Amino acid sequence: MKWFHSWIPAVCLLAVISPLRAQDAVVNPPEQAPAAEQAAQVAVLGYEHFAAAEGMPGITSTTFLAQMSYLKEQGITPVSLQQFIDWHQGRLALSGNCVLITLEEADAEAYSVALPVLKQFGFPFVVFADARNFKETSGFLSVQHIQEMRRAGATVGSRGMMRPQACDWVHADESGPEAAAKLAEREMGVSSQRITSHFGACSAFSYPRGYANANMVENLAIYGYNVAFGRRAGKVSRGTPFYLLNRYMISEMGDFARAVNFGAPEEDAAVLQKVRDVAARQQPVGLPSNVKSPEGASAAFPAFTENTAVGDAVQPPMPPVVDVLVGDFAETATDTSAPIPNPVEVEEEPVADLQNPRLAPRPVSDVPAAGTLVQRTLGGDWVTREFPHPVVPREQTRVAVLCYHDFSNTRPVTEMCLRTAEFCQQMQYIKDAGLTVITMQDFREWLLGERCLPERCVLITIDDGWRSVYTEAFPVLKAYGYPFTLYLYTDFISGKGLSMTPEMIREMIACGATVGCHSATHLYPSKWKSLEPESEEFAALLKQEFTDSVSRLQQEFGNCSSYCYPGGFHMPAMLETLRQDGVDTAFTVVERKVTTLEDPLLIHRYVVFGTDPRIFRRAVNFDDVAGVKPTAQGITEARERARAFFPAAFENVGVIALPEPEPPAVVPAVLPASEHVPAAEEKTPAPTPALDDIPAPGYVDIPA
Repeated sequence: MKWFHSWIPAVCLLAVISPLRAQDAVVNPPEQAPAAEQAAQVAVLGYEHFAAAEGMPGITSTTFLAQMSYLKEQGITPVSLQQFIDWHQGRLALSGNCVLITLEEADAEAYSVALPVLKQFGFPFVVFADARNFKETSGFLSVQHIQEMRRAGATVGSRGMMRPQACDWVHADESGPEAAAKLAEREMGVSSQRITSHFGACSAFSYPRGYANANMVENLAIYGYNVAFGRRAGKVSRGTPFYLLNRYMISEMGDFARAVNFGAPEEDAAVLQKVRDVAARQQPVGLPSNVKSPEGASAAFPAFTENTAVGDAVQPPMPPVVDVLVGDFAETATDTSAPIPNPVEVEEEPVADLQNPRLAPRPVSDVPAAGTLVQRTLGGDWVTREFPHPVVPREQTRVAVLCYHDFSNTRPVTEMCLRTAEFCQQMQYIKDAGLTVITMQDFREWLLGERCLPERCVLITIDDGWRSVYTEAFPVLKAYGYPFTLYLYTDFISGKGLSMTPEMIREMIACGATVGCHSATHLYPSKWKSLEPESEEFAALLKQEFTDSVSRLQQEFGNCSSYCYPGGFHMPAMLETLRQDGVDTAFTVVERKVTTLEDPLLIHRYVVFGTDPRIFRRAVNFDDVAGVKPTAQGITEARERARAFFPAAFENVGVIALPEPEPPAVVPAVLPASEHVPAAEEKTPAPTPALDDIPAPGYVDIPA
């Protein structure tokens, strides 16, 4: 038995070390590392601009190839971002000289110029992306391009949303805490969520233009970043604050030489000469414009190609490079000890005296979020018999009604499509925060004055009836034991293979789900607005979209006494029809907590978009403005607990799925393809099944 216990750590250690060595990083377990290794430094290389051709501003492919070749020849090891973080936090020891390669601008040339070279050497790297630009536009990288970079060893970090200048941050701070919090939430919180949604994680931040202040540093911790990089030249040691890490911005060979010189500053010039020697041996990298892009790449970058010009082709030698230090040719300069002059810094520098924030972990509730559920009658809606938290007088209760639609870890994120992993994280936070998840029957009885609820409650609703509700969301909800309501529009049930079948719906009803009506065909507001309320066509649509659809759901699944308006659009005639049909609660899409003052047929809801994490934060923040930061921090901290509790929800996060063949289907004539809602701004052009003839909900803010 003693041998068995001593054998387990060795196997675990081997499992950790083996994949790291596969990336050419030489590592040792911290407990075995000599003192010299513990004091090792890492040079972070920052590449901001690449040039598509000689003579253009930026690092050319030939220069970049020479620099990467120098790292290989000199045994300098590029490490991955995770290795860098583990080393900086004392969990990993690095031996030898190591660098972290970062691409500062997630622009076209980072893909067409830098990626082929990095793939050739197999070097890991970090690409800092603007979270607003995950789409096919000239000059920026799409999700597919960044996925190609990830397959080549990249980790994705954030550079914010809009790259605000230093004056913008200063102005926000001077305008007050609310303005500063909004700017930080957009640039750090929203960007982190979008990158995490698309690529699975976002643990690194790059300060736009190198500017940092105390508010930014605090928010980095709140939104879950592990490290942040500025533009101050210098090596990184374990004592460097992890939100103010040094980085060498590489714009010419002298910058690179300073960065990779792990000796005395006097050796900079000698290192530069070695780098130039390597460059002189390299052959120019051809970037023919007619080369076919790799699989998954966009035709917007036809210059992408493997480095086929390096090899057997005979190329003329590079011309001699003038040494700026001695005014002579580099080929004839044999020895010089003059240091390379430091470049003039034009960017804003991080504030020197900022310290790493010390955030206290948010309190986590150990009380279940949902109580004991029962059905009072056979086939009736579920109701909570015992709540996990004490009930309060009716007027003290507030309810956050959450609205979801579609779920996937592999399809592109859109307003309507949320990452399954993020949904699981949100469900974990509801428990952590001590909120109570109630059933639709609980909510109706409370709103209509028939019972009391705990003080802070959440009602979970899911619209439309996409098949992913059954395959993705239902396992998560069942694992947490949360009741929920399905709002179905009847013509979509078993419609195209992308919707749920009646059998799936019945299975969910048996596990705590309630069915509500979402109309018959999900008509858009424009259709209703085009008709005269007194016309026969308007009356026929009222009967079809309200009376008939409610009746069909009642016949198919039992009770159905709740409705939600497609797109949130409602008119007085609709409310009167619902009353006549026996529907006593109906929901809009206007954000606000629900109180006893709510109109039962105009109930507020938070529509949780996959592209905007702020909506869920507002929904579950029951402390108003004072609770915004604690709420964001708590949601960040809930991710690892959710992953440990239900790991299946975190599989294949950010992996873009290939298109699937679309089964044939008959589409109702009332759903013309011309009324399909345009894609949201954040939707990516990744391959997805064609849905033009299925109504996708479009949401508008309708005044209460």
